[in-house]
Amino acid sequence: MEKLGHRKPEAVAAVQDAGFFVGTLGRSDEVDAFMKRYGWDDSRLKGQWEAFEIRVIQADKAPVLAVIGSDARGTAYGVLELSRLMGVSPWEWWADVAPRPIVRFDLPAGFSMFRKPSVAYRGIFLNDEDWGLQPWSSSTFEPAARGVIGPKTYGRIFELLLRLRANTVWPAMHETTVPFYCVPGNKEMADKYGIVVGTSHCEPLMRNNAGEWKRANFGAFNYFTNKDNILSYWAERLQAVGKSENFYTIGMRGVHDGPMLGVKGTAQYKDALNEVIGVQRSLLKQYVDQDMSKVPQAFVPYKEVLNVYNAGLAVPEDVTLVWCDDNHGYITRLSNAEERKRSGGAGLYYHLSYWGSPHDYLWLATTQPGLVYNQLRQAWDYGSRRLWIFNVGDIKPAEYLMELGLDMAWDIDSVTPETIAGHAERYWARELGQDCAQPVAAAMKEYYRLSGIRRPEFMGWSRVEEQSRMGGTEFASNHFGDQVQARLDEWQDLAGQVREIEQRIPADRKDAFFQLVKYPVLASDAMNRKFLYARKAHDCAGLNLPAADEYARLSRQALEDIRSLTRTYNEEISGGKWNRMIDMAPRKLPVFAQPQLPAPVSVSSRAQGAIVLLDGYEKPLKASVPHTVDLVQSIKNEAVMSLYAGTGESPSWSVARKPDWLAVREMPLPIMSGKRLVLEADWGKVQSDTEGVAMLQIGDATYEVAVSAKRAGERPHVEADGAVAWNACEYESGASRSVVPVPLLGHSMNAVMMYGEEPGEAVYRFTTTSSGDAVLRLFALPTHPLNGGDLRYRVFVDGREVATVDIKTSFHSEEWERNVLRQQSVRAIPIVIDRPGDHTVSVKALDMGIVLDQLMLDFQPDRPFYHVPVPASRK
Repeated sequence: MEKLGHRKPEAVAAVQDAGFFVGTLGRSDEVDAFMKRYGWDDSRLKGQWEAFEIRVIQADKAPVLAVIGSDARGTAYGVLELSRLMGVSPWEWWADVAPRPIVRFDLPAGFSMFRKPSVAYRGIFLNDEDWGLQPWSSSTFEPAARGVIGPKTYGRIFELLLRLRANTVWPAMHETTVPFYCVPGNKEMADKYGIVVGTSHCEPLMRNNAGEWKRANFGAFNYFTNKDNILSYWAERLQAVGKSENFYTIGMRGVHDGPMLGVKGTAQYKDALNEVIGVQRSLLKQYVDQDMSKVPQAFVPYKEVLNVYNAGLAVPEDVTLVWCDDNHGYITRLSNAEERKRSGGAGLYYHLSYWGSPHDYLWLATTQPGLVYNQLRQAWDYGSRRLWIFNVGDIKPAEYLMELGLDMAWDIDSVTPETIAGHAERYWARELGQDCAQPVAAAMKEYYRLSGIRRPEFMGWSRVEEQSRMGGTEFASNHFGDQVQARLDEWQDLAGQVREIEQRIPADRKDAFFQLVKYPVLASDAMNRKFLYARKAHDCAGLNLPAADEYARLSRQALEDIRSLTRTYNEEISGGKWNRMIDMAPRKLPVFAQPQLPAPVSVSSRAQGAIVLLDGYEKPLKASVPHTVDLVQSIKNEAVMSLYAGTGESPSWSVARKPDWLAVREMPLPIMSGKRLVLEADWGKVQSDTEGVAMLQIGDATYEVAVSAKRAGERPHVEADGAVAWNACEYESGASRSVVPVPLLGHSMNAVMMYGEEPGEAVYRFTTTSSGDAVLRLFALPTHPLNGGDLRYRVFVDGREVATVDIKTSFHSEEWERNVLRQQSVRAIPIVIDRPGDHTVSVKALDMGIVLDQLMLDFQPDRPFYHVPVPASRK
């Protein structure tokens, strides 16, 4: 209240004199007296976990505002809920959105609010902290010895967790960080804030192996050869912390994120874990509680341990099974019908940040909100309701995604397909102001769309196992409208929108805007420019064009832009408060460096005259050869020609002849030696399908382009350039309860869950002007079977079954790696279209878990492309 411009409430001696009352059910005579005085029925609160009730009570003298919690954390959440109602953001310190003073705060007479959590234990894993949280804490916020994250930092983190209605932390645990329990004051800070401490999948019984297991002192971390030392090591920690509130991870892996030492094969791994778990539970009985049902325990079948569990590992039934995603946001397994009967229930460990194969995404937080919703809702529906932990890296810059996940953990129905967009807009209204909420939400929606097509960290087409190799982009330059330039344009448009919005941001929210919006968007734009201009440079160098040198300079400038943005984040905003929180090159992976650029094009080798490129043609156009362009209303409204000069400035051009329904306009390129011409139909002048010839004078040569213009009519999916492409949400019919589009999900930003109470089916209608051999490609999210088994769908064309497809992949297989880098699973089905005209495709899910994103029929299946050429009007 002091921060809101009011004086701190003063304590009074008697309950009847209180105007504002806060208490915990059953904890004091005062609370009992207050509830009795006002006839407060405690039945809704009694026996509840972390629930609270807020009421405005009409007393004799004046209304009384009261908060009663079912337990201590419930009371804290109730008080903090009041702060939210007053306009205080949970991120008021962490995102520099200090609360603005308010003149008054009113709740109506009779106001009542009751809340309780959907998931019992809700929290975060501070992971891969080497390049952000840890150096920021020990160097900037809480200067200390190298590697220390101390109680001052954890105090801020724990306050944030309570404000976000969370209650659990898995502390930072990398080798470079001093272990949580080895820093004086950390344990006490967790106790002070009432935060439950747990440990990750490779840290059994509250031990940080990466920092605490010293081989020189203890020997190998091998249960078979060094059992006594390992048991003593575990017992020592339990003796020290066993009376605090903890969630104990059981089982055993390697010292860090690797398999258990000494095991040979799954069967031996299973036998070893059965023994280890038995011994660990004996230690828990000795140091924590004889009644195991009162000791929160987690078994995390992560990576190789999932195979061991599936092989029949006997996990005690009071232990919580904590299912995991595949590190890239797609849950690998959930409880089956029998497992949902376990008294220990199930939980979820979910990544919003990741270090590892096939590539890290530690720099920015670009997981699509729709994917977070889809996977968390699925986990809840399959019984994962006891523990949810989000790997949030350094917390920043994952602020929104962290809140989205924790909001769903608190109230699973707070986000639905119908409300997810509104959830984001409310977040931006709270952080930046109502006037900016809608444009910021729209900009961030585009940010997640573009990043969902390819994360910024994946733009090098490289993998962490092959750090010396950088791949070339798969965005095509010569097909479907120059996908390289189209992606550059989309990112540049988004960056321009963000700069415009910045002018409207109030002064006291400028730093917050930079952290939450400007840095991630502009840095992502620069990362795309760095690689895509490098691709342009190589393409032009192959044609001996001086434009290659200009594109190379633009690529280098993009890297400098990232450096400049990062310096601003660390050194300039918020008075340097966040110095060293953002590292633009975590792990110094090749993707963060300057991509290889071509050697400068020498004057003597430069191409002579103008070079003209046209969409759909692999090689430059020849002036003596006619060329064709097909335009289709609403499907392909324009065709683009790129003009480059071999010497001097960009080529001159003029129209010698064209049909009156065809317009030709110039669009600039960010270089001096090139430009674009756009050929587009004025559909108001095209009454029926028509053709015409355009004669273009470019430099000293004349180019002939035959242009056809076809009206699509009411047909939504019509062939253009030998292909038809559409989003899966554009179905003609589908069972409403089993075919559900999810906003902010997939390349389409509206991918379709093909399951509800049962697998679903969707029917699509499309029109071709061609016939013969073709390939039907289906693009789904790279999800996994929910309970093992298969992940299949059946495809029908014109009522005839053409394929049954299984998109299940093996973890770390080549296909899985391609899928998670693309964020789509692609299946190509050869088919024959027997005639031009109208056709249907029907997709029937056979297993739960199918999420269909896009479809594409292609009569020229060998041509390269990356993103599906859905018409721009339907993106």
